[in-house]
Amino acid sequence: MKALCIGVSQTGKSTFALHLALSTRKQVVIWDANEVFIDVVKSPVYTPSDLEDALRHEEPVIVYDATGVDDRAAAFESFAAVLENYDRHTLLVDEAGDVQRATAPNPGLDRLYRRAGRRGNDIIETTHRASQVAVLNRSLTTDVYLFAVVRPADVDALAREFSEEIAEQAQGLPDYVYLHLHSRTGALEKVDDPEAWYVDLDKPLPERHVEPAERAKTRRIEWEAA
Repeated sequence: MKALCIGVSQTGKSTFALHLALSTRKQVVIWDANEVFIDVVKSPVYTPSDLEDALRHEEPVIVYDATGVDDRAAAFESFAAVLENYDRHTLLVDEAGDVQRATAPNPGLDRLYRRAGRRGNDIIETTHRASQVAVLNRSLTTDVYLFAVVRPADVDALAREFSEEIAEQAQGLPDYVYLHLHSRTGALEKVDDPEAWYVDLDKPLPERHVEPAERAKTRRIEWEAA
């Protein structure tokens, strides 16, 4: 799964993104740009070495607090370099526009996207506008979850990215209701069942037992003399 959650603040997209990540039943790693998720774990991590330790100790949910980071694009590359050494995990990138732009992709995130499927990893991004996410990532997305959009410019952006019909439907959505677009088939469904996925972000998550991420096997290339 490579999912994109789009919508304005306070419409439920970050809460839903966490639910989606937890539903994979894999070890979850969250890039938290604005202290949205730090209360769901006992202790967030702040450095790549802390992240490495948490992965090795098989913490079921790891929140990487990037709130105080100035150059988030560069910091994410160091963060991604650690994750590249592990398979079978789920990454949630909150406010993905902070680490990339459509015309300035993040090399670390690009590598994670390209390798995700064949290495058993899932990636979920949240953003206010689809145009904040690098084109490659949008092209590889398998599922799009559209929450309410308000600004006319954002509605126009959705119409260009998807269709005018989808943009109009997203514009009128109430909070905690979303449209699920299946990227490969184009199927669209409206989901109004927040009780099924609501997670209280102000409380620690219940204890979870998941399959931890696996240290990636060393990949060697056999060279033969010409």
